[in-house]
Amino acid sequence: MKVLNKVSSAMTLAMVGALCVSAVSAADWYAKDNLQPGHDPSMVRFEDGYALMSTNNNLQLWTSEDAYSWQNHKSTVSAIPQWAYQYAPGTEGIWAPDIYYMNGEFRVYYCVSVFGKRSSAIGYTATTSIVPGTTGYGWKDHGHVIHTVTSDKYNAIDADVVRDTEGNYWMAFGSFGLGIQLIKLDGKTGYQASDDKTIYNIARRTSKASNGAEEGPSLIEHGGKYFLFTAWDICCQQGNDIEKTTYKTAYGRADKVTGPYKDRSGADMATGGGTILMERYGRYVGPGGGEAFQDLNRVRFVHHYYDLNGDKFNHIHIRDVVFTDDNWVEMGQPFLGRYLSAEVEHGVLTRAVSGDLAITRSNTASNGEYLAYVNTAGSKIRLPMNIMPAGEYLLRYRYANGGDAAATHKVTVNGKSQTVTLPPTGSWGTFPEKSIVMVPATLKRGGNFIEIEPSPNGNFAELDRIDFLRVIQDTIPANGFDNGIRVRLTDNDEFAIKDGGYAIFENVVTDSIKSTEVAIEVKNLTGGKLSIRDGKKDGTVLSECELVAANAKSVANGWTTVNCSNLKSIGGVKDFYLTASGVSGEAIVRNIVFASASSEIVCNSPSTGSGTDGCGDPISSSGGFSSSSGTLMESSSSGRTAIHDVRRAFIGTDSQNSTRKSFHDLKGRRFDDQIPYRMMF
Repeated sequence: MKVLNKVSSAMTLAMVGALCVSAVSAADWYAKDNLQPGHDPSMVRFEDGYALMSTNNNLQLWTSEDAYSWQNHKSTVSAIPQWAYQYAPGTEGIWAPDIYYMNGEFRVYYCVSVFGKRSSAIGYTATTSIVPGTTGYGWKDHGHVIHTVTSDKYNAIDADVVRDTEGNYWMAFGSFGLGIQLIKLDGKTGYQASDDKTIYNIARRTSKASNGAEEGPSLIEHGGKYFLFTAWDICCQQGNDIEKTTYKTAYGRADKVTGPYKDRSGADMATGGGTILMERYGRYVGPGGGEAFQDLNRVRFVHHYYDLNGDKFNHIHIRDVVFTDDNWVEMGQPFLGRYLSAEVEHGVLTRAVSGDLAITRSNTASNGEYLAYVNTAGSKIRLPMNIMPAGEYLLRYRYANGGDAAATHKVTVNGKSQTVTLPPTGSWGTFPEKSIVMVPATLKRGGNFIEIEPSPNGNFAELDRIDFLRVIQDTIPANGFDNGIRVRLTDNDEFAIKDGGYAIFENVVTDSIKSTEVAIEVKNLTGGKLSIRDGKKDGTVLSECELVAANAKSVANGWTTVNCSNLKSIGGVKDFYLTASGVSGEAIVRNIVFASASSEIVCNSPSTGSGTDGCGDPISSSGGFSSSSGTLMESSSSGRTAIHDVRRAFIGTDSQNSTRKSFHDLKGRRFDDQIPYRMMF
């Protein structure tokens, strides 16, 4: 949406400095791993949160609203079903559940077996609601789906279900030494389909050295391609035997669900191929046994690991799957309660020399860990990140420099590099909230890749964490939300919210917002209210919008702009929560606009597949602003005014303007009490 705001085409330099200073007083930045237990975990997204199951506990169920704090609902079955003993005599437990929503119910495919034997079976149980105590909750076992006997060349364990682009369902399964198989399912009955009885072999490690150590398949479709994740090598040695665990996660990609699945070098997974995504690093031993699943606006991967420095037993991590521009996979951060944050110790670490990029403990570091010895040319930290709205950001770069002189790091964002100056902080291994610099960057919607390298100037700096702060002047696109409940993206990439729902927009730099007036673009007047709240779903109301005709102005293509109360209590960095109350059905929301609905210029709804939005700005294939436009804020009277325009306004030589300081100079400034709030150059 273009909004008629009479502003100049560039902020003053004092405003830029003040913006960065205020950003120091940001939202919660200190993360802590919740150490949720689980082994061979499986997760599914439902309207009000997440459900989690894992192995060896008779389908114990956990639910969570935020995928961080979990409620234990105990086991969902009181005993192993009797049919299991027919196919797996001597079985003592239920293994490796896979939760999948299909045909209007939540189905859990599980296996029964005896360790080391092929007399195994996969069955399933189902419920129409997955939350205990709600209408429709109650598990019904549907019995046997497929089984194997000791003479078979594969093993019926470790099930995983996927839906293809034509609406058909498939189930992968398979185990150590015998490869990964795939069968077609009947989506209605849940059993093997009658129109295709083929058992496809889609992966198998063939080298003698590997001993065929591959199991735990997981499949996901993205961008018309199918991705197969498998676990390699030795699992489950924990406690005093933890060092024997060599588990890791590998993957490949296929054009068809039945394969062939090839790794990034072109090798077929059916003949030993596979690209390693995760293996042991630091205290995180054996990251594997995982499953990819579709969240609201991203693909995620849940897996277990063993904590070497803690209890030495299994816990789960939930990570974003980050797709490259050419649709390959890299693994993102473990989720520690924040979406727009990166703990650098969880990046992909390339060491030029042994001992570089050492994962080190500190009580003042976020999650208690940081990277020391970021020293040697050729060492690199790579951080894959999913970013929902494209636009201009500040990377809040938390570091320590106990030396006497400034250090520098080379920071590359999606292939564009800049040198970041890191002044002394007074000590090593400590990370007070003010030990930061702000690094401007343009990010795109979807996968972004940040690389950090030490500069060879002989001065060093340690690194703890990077937060991604979104710089907003006019507009927050509603489909750029980070997460929420009772919300979804429509087939047209439009944001929809139901009564009682909320959406999270993390790390909004409110200092840059140009107007305290607020309007929301909606497709339908549903009654009720939409509210912008501060920091949490029941936080202070910053602005309130009545979805009634008296507050609305109709615009083209069915969109209506609704005036809201003026924004209050802004300043610094805030998490905005958009909440819905009293809404009938779903409210379809396009933009949150910091201007009045009486503005003269509004935009038409984007045309599906047109490549531009209603304002003629490029959109990405997933519906967001493209990085080529680089704007989240515009002025119809003076042309586009994005942060990259601010950069251009302040990047100049002394011959152009002797009183102007380069915006680049601001990148390396540590904005704390030593820096005045008003930077007049």
